[in-house]
Amino acid sequence: MLEYLNIDFQVLLDGIGLVQGITIAILLMALSIRKFRSTFYLGFFLLFYSLELATWISVNTQISRNYPEFFLLPFNFSWILFPLFYLYTQQVSVYSNRKIKYWLLIPGIISILAQCIIYFLPYETKVVIEDSYWHILTFWILGNYFSWGVGLWNLRLLYRHRIEVLNTYSFVASKELRWARFFLIYLLATSVFGHIIAYVYPLGFEDNTIFSIMDLIAIYWVSYFGITQRNVRSLISNEWTPKGSKDETKPRSYTPEVIPGRLENLMAQIHKYMDEHESFINPELTIMDLADGINEHPKLVSEAINTVDKQNFNSYINEYRIRKAEELLKTDKGTHLSVEGIGIEVGFKSKSAFYSAFKKFTGTTPTQYRDSRAA
Repeated sequence: MLEYLNIDFQVLLDGIGLVQGITIAILLMALSIRKFRSTFYLGFFLLFYSLELATWISVNTQISRNYPEFFLLPFNFSWILFPLFYLYTQQVSVYSNRKIKYWLLIPGIISILAQCIIYFLPYETKVVIEDSYWHILTFWILGNYFSWGVGLWNLRLLYRHRIEVLNTYSFVASKELRWARFFLIYLLATSVFGHIIAYVYPLGFEDNTIFSIMDLIAIYWVSYFGITQRNVRSLISNEWTPKGSKDETKPRSYTPEVIPGRLENLMAQIHKYMDEHESFINPELTIMDLADGINEHPKLVSEAINTVDKQNFNSYINEYRIRKAEELLKTDKGTHLSVEGIGIEVGFKSKSAFYSAFKKFTGTTPTQYRDSRAA
C-alpha cells in the first residue's frame, strides 16, 4: 500500500492536525462533566474539524484513488461546524440560561446522514455523484453559506455577551470571550478565502500547504482556550432579592424606568455610596454587590450608569480606581509602592489591566505619571 502513497509536507501537517485534534477533542468532551466547563460541543466541533483533514489526506496521498473504500469519506462537516461553535459559545456565555438553539444542528445532521448513505453506494455511482453539480452545491457551496450566516449570528451573540459582562463585572479578564470572537473571525476569514480560491481562482494555489497551516493554527487555538475557558455566569435577572432582606421569598421585579429624574437621583446615590465605602477596592466587585449596597435592583443600577454617566459598569468602577491611584501616586505612601502594588491597592488584579485603564483615563502610563510628579 505504501508504494502508492504520495506523502509530502502538507500531508504531514494534516496528519499532525488529525491526531492531535481528535485527542484534544476527547479531552474537551471529558472536561465538560466538570462544573463551569461547557466544553462538550466544543469537543465535537474540534473532532469534526479534525476529521475533515482525513478527507484531504486521502486525496493528497492518492489513497482514495487507489482504494475505493477511502473514496468520498463522509467527513464534509461544512453544515455543522459553525452551529456547534455557536452552541458552545452560548453555553459558556452569560446567555447559557436561555433556550439552547439545538435546531441549528438539524441541517448538519441531515448532511452527515446523506453523506453516509452516499459513502456506502457502489464506487462507480459515487464517482458520478462527486462530479455532479448538485453534490458540490449541496455539500460545499450551500453548506458554506449557511455556516457563514451562523458565524455572523454568533458574532452578534458574542458582542451582546461582552456588553453584558462590562455592565456586570469590574474584573473582566477571561470573561469577555475575546478569544472566541477573534477565533470566529479567523474561521470566517479562512473559510471565505478557501471558497474564493476553490471556486473563483482554482489554479491560484497548486500547493495548499497554507491551508494545512491555517488548520493547525485553528486546532491549537481552540484547544488552548477551550481547556482554559470557564463558564461566565449571568448575575443580572429581572427577579432580584437584596441581601439581608427579611422576606427572601418575595424577590423584586425589574420594570424599565421611565422618569429621567429618578435615574439622576439614583446616580447621585451611587456616587455617594462609592465615595463613602470605596467598594471599588474589591477586585471582584460586581453590579450585584453595588445594588445590594444601595438596596436597588441591579438592572436599574446598570441603567442609571449607562444612561446618566454614559459608560458601562466596568468603566465606571475603573474610573474610581484610577482616581484613587492618582491620589496614591501623589502621596508618600505611593512612592514606597511599586506601580503594580498601587494597582493592587486600588482594586486591579493585574498590572496589564491597571496600565490599560490608567492610560485610558489619563492618557499616560502610571510610571510616566509618577515621573512627571517627581520632576
